[in-house]
Amino acid sequence: MGEECKAKILGAPEAQVVQTKEFKMDQPLLICGFPSAGVVGTIAAGAIIEQFDMEEVAHIRSKYMPSAAVFIDGRLRHPFRIYASEKQNLLVVMTELPIAEEGMYHVSSILLDWAASVGVKETVVVDGIPVQGLPLNRKVLYAAEEEKLKELRDDTEMEILQKGIITGIAGSILSETLCREMVGFALLTPAIVMIPDPEGAVKLLEALNRLYNIGIKVIELQESGNRIREKMGEVAENVEGMQKGQAARRGYERMFA
Repeated sequence: MGEECKAKILGAPEAQVVQTKEFKMDQPLLICGFPSAGVVGTIAAGAIIEQFDMEEVAHIRSKYMPSAAVFIDGRLRHPFRIYASEKQNLLVVMTELPIAEEGMYHVSSILLDWAASVGVKETVVVDGIPVQGLPLNRKVLYAAEEEKLKELRDDTEMEILQKGIITGIAGSILSETLCREMVGFALLTPAIVMIPDPEGAVKLLEALNRLYNIGIKVIELQESGNRIREKMGEVAENVEGMQKGQAARRGYERMFA
């Protein structure tokens, strides 16, 4: 893999996939990670890309993306990138920037058109469910098309998401898989709203390991999650101390559940 090729462009002016490298894979799994609660999807996708030393093989251009530049280790990167690993038989899509609502159909549609052209039959979106504070009971929930549900139910460490709405580019992609000969599903976990939540990403990666035996090592992310948990605990203690001090000055205390 990695052979340079004359850029192949698929799509219309609203959104285009520009493939810049050749690769060959047999029905690769497509993993999508986007900015969401705790940026768990982006963290998970980035961990896979880094650990397997995946190559950027394509990117998406669209007028519905912000006019912004992305730097990684000082190098300019396309905002919406597609990576490949022939050895792992994986494609990973990630972006750090939001897609305008009016452009989500165009972007998701052209992404899956391209994915189908390279043999993708399964697409999984990894995402966060926003919660306030640190989640005490970390679970992975799933929502899937009918033909995938039995396999997911066999994993006793996950639970089905009984009802809900997945919005944004993640929801748009899942909606598009329903119209194609491609199975789409989502793996979701509760995540801190306002700060990066690597512990949530760990749960998603562990679920992918169980489902596909990918072999992603999560020890570094676990350590990051522990550090964030400790820091958040210190902040909570400081806030509690301030509240008690204020209450004492007023001559009473309040208890919150």
